Order: sequence, then structure tokens, then C-alpha cells
Amino acid sequence: MRSEFKYVRTDSLQECLDFLSAHGLETEIMAGGTDLMISLRGGSLSPKFVLDISRLQEIRSIEKYRDFIKIGSNLTYSELINDTLLARTFPALHVAMGCVGSQQIRNVGTLGGNIANSSPAADSVPGMMIHEAEIMIQKADSTRIEKLEKLIVGPYSNTLTPDELITGILLRPVESNFKQSYRRIARRKSLSIARVNAAVLGSLNDSGCIEELRISVGSVAPTPLRMRQAENSIKGLRPEFKILQEASELVAKQIIDLVGARHSTEYKRPAIAGLVLKCLEDVLLDQN
Repeated sequence: MRSEFKYVRTDSLQECLDFLSAHGLETEIMAGGTDLMISLRGGSLSPKFVLDISRLQEIRSIEKYRDFIKIGSNLTYSELINDTLLARTFPALHVAMGCVGSQQIRNVGTLGGNIANSSPAADSVPGMMIHEAEIMIQKADSTRIEKLEKLIVGPYSNTLTPDELITGILLRPVESNFKQSYRRIARRKSLSIARVNAAVLGSLNDSGCIEELRISVGSVAPTPLRMRQAENSIKGLRPEFKILQEASELVAKQIIDLVGARHSTEYKRPAIAGLVLKCLEDVLLDQN
């Protein structure tokens, strides 16, 4: 049964935040609406109001902010994919965004909406986590910034309160000697939800040893993960195939230990390890 609701669209960001301050508990926010509309039509959500933020120009820009590049939460995937600065600076995220849904979905879906939806299988999240993304969150009378890694706390669950709105994504650029990779496993090359996805960012020092490494894996646990134990296990070492293989297997072991053994473990363990290994090879072996 379809939900009945009142459609609301404000003319400014402040009006939007004021509306959420007064009605946030009975409101669902619509940016692209790609997930929301399914829930409304299916009747699984029954808000009193649907607040359309898609035309708010104040959160549709890309700009420098302190040591970050700030991405407005209302920009669509297609707009972000076509931005040459983002493609050059965040290539793993650029590839990940191209894996989201179909062209029609990317034309209306937003990065802010993807974060707020907090799906464990979100393609864009690992690509942001390797850049230690921070999320700008506003309400009528205040602004806070929270690390993406801490914001998402479970499947489709996060720390946002009903009166808050994601207004920006802060990504920290890296030096030109860093390389990045994003890969996924899914049933099809497009129009599919990732079974496993991974992003890796890293660099070598002048001696050819691993200086910096960040690994993020999604779609295998309640939340996307940073794999710091595996990262630290090979920092300072030369990136030989065996070393990278051991780190990849450690990633898989940590994830299986976290979520527990399931009927899919026999498939997931080698799938995770193999995918992470390919990303590590992209980033570290190609630098030699």
C-alpha cells in the first residue's frame, strides 16, 4: 500500500533546516529519491512530510575547505563523475561512483543521499574512507563535522538526528606519488549490488618500501570497514606478491572473525582476499 504524505520544498537551506527543526521526526528527506521512492511506494515508510532538497543550490558546489576538498551533498553522481578535479584527485572514488546503479540513477542520486541511506553495500563509501572523509552536518542553529567511519553505525543506520542534514563531504587530497584502486564483485558488471567492494590507497618511499597504506572494504559487514591491522602489518616492507597476499588474507580473516562463520564463508573468504589483493597489486606493484 502506497504511503500518503505532504510534499514540501523550501527555497533555501536555512528554511529547510528550520522545517526539520520543527517537523524532523515526521519527515523523510528526498534528494535523488532513488531509494526513498521505492519505500514510499511499497508502504514501508509512512512519513507525514517528504522534504525535497534537490533544488537547494547552497549545497551544490565543489570548493576548497581548509585541507579538504568539500563536495556539496546535493550534487548528483553524474555531475561528480564529470568533474575533472574529482576524477584526477580521487580516482578510486571516481570509479566507484561510476558503478552506482544505472545512468538514470546516477543522474539523480547524490553522494549525500548515499551516505544518509547507510547501506553496507554502498559503492561510494570505501572510496571516501580511504581519503579519511569527514561529513559536514547542519541543523537550524549549529554545524558539526563527523568522520564518515564513525557516522555509519550499522546497516541503514547512522548518527544523524531527525533535525540534521548532510550538507558537505570533506575529502583530503593526497600527494601525486599515491596510487588508488577500486574494485568490486557483483553478479553483473552494471545494475547490480556489490557482493564485495574494496578501495586501496598507498605510496612507496624512496627505498621502494610501503610508506602509507589505507584499505577499506564494504558489503561484507554491517558497516564499511577500514582494515588498519592489515595496513600496519606491511608498512615499511617491500611490496612483494607474497607480502600483499598475506595482508589480503589477514583482511579476509578479520572480516570473517567480525561477522562470524556463515553458509557463505567458504565463498566470501577467498573472494575478499582475492579482491583486496588485486587492489593492492594495482596500487603497490605498479609503482615498482
